Amino acid sequence: MSKYVAVVGGTGQIGTPMTKNLLKEGHKVRIVSRGKEHEVEEILNDHLANGAEFVVCDDMQDVDKVAEAIKGCEVFVATVPGSETIITKFEPVWVEAAVKAGIKRFVPSEFGCHTRSIKSGDGFIFDNKMELHEKIFKSGMDWTFVYNGYIFDYGLPNFRFYDEITTFGNVELPIYTHSIEDIGHHAALAITDDRTVNKCVQMDYRCLTQNEMVELVEKYWSNEPLVFKHYSTQYIQYMKDNSGDGITAKKGAETDRERWGINNVIYVLGKLAAFTDETLKASELWPDFVAKHPEEAIKDPKFFFEK
Repeated sequence: MSKYVAVVGGTGQIGTPMTKNLLKEGHKVRIVSRGKEHEVEEILNDHLANGAEFVVCDDMQDVDKVAEAIKGCEVFVATVPGSETIITKFEPVWVEAAVKAGIKRFVPSEFGCHTRSIKSGDGFIFDNKMELHEKIFKSGMDWTFVYNGYIFDYGLPNFRFYDEITTFGNVELPIYTHSIEDIGHHAALAITDDRTVNKCVQMDYRCLTQNEMVELVEKYWSNEPLVFKHYSTQYIQYMKDNSGDGITAKKGAETDRERWGINNVIYVLGKLAAFTDETLKASELWPDFVAKHPEEAIKDPKFFFEK
């Protein structure tokens, strides 16, 4: 059945393909933003041409203004990057606004590691997410949490984010990783499917260990002067507990403290993906879907070398 979805982050990395697929599947979409941004104007215009609405909310931390912007919608979804500021300063406001606007289902900015399987203290950013979850549960709204594992761009060895072929922690842990387009496709399905109400949805189509990824790198790029680097489990755990709020990673977005906490959860604890009692597998919900294989990305020169 068609849903009316309010999207914050509709022109972003995951929000763009998700919004495209929502519209393609016949859902109504209202993109809520602080204003039109020149760098994503083309993406927004494409959404509008395909039937999306666009509403400006000049203060996304004002409960009344956000509530007015999303009034009439059934589902609220945040696809903006889940930074500390977003999780602790903005999303609690959006929860309150969603209740005031009569939203039926709330979808927070998860789209990564399976927070519901992580213990307090395992990673700084996830402690913040757990506090937000409690606010959502207490709100009385239904919810859906979407977990896609890693995104190809971040979860496969390449030179876009590192100067070496970089591995972390336990290189034999299973790493679930999917393309942005496939993640957007499944996010659109997950947040509008009645089977996923008050459930987590875990994408589980493509899985490789880091060692298997490195084997693919060596298969396709053996003639390149590759340099390999490994961060040990001990180093990851030390950095998780001792890093600050600087941003030192190449193309970094998270603070060092957030980033090493995420690395701990993924490469040491193995919680990138999880299958708890409240988790539904995407492969069982949509068994006919064929996801892009990580090998296709690794062998693509544009993906592998583009800075």
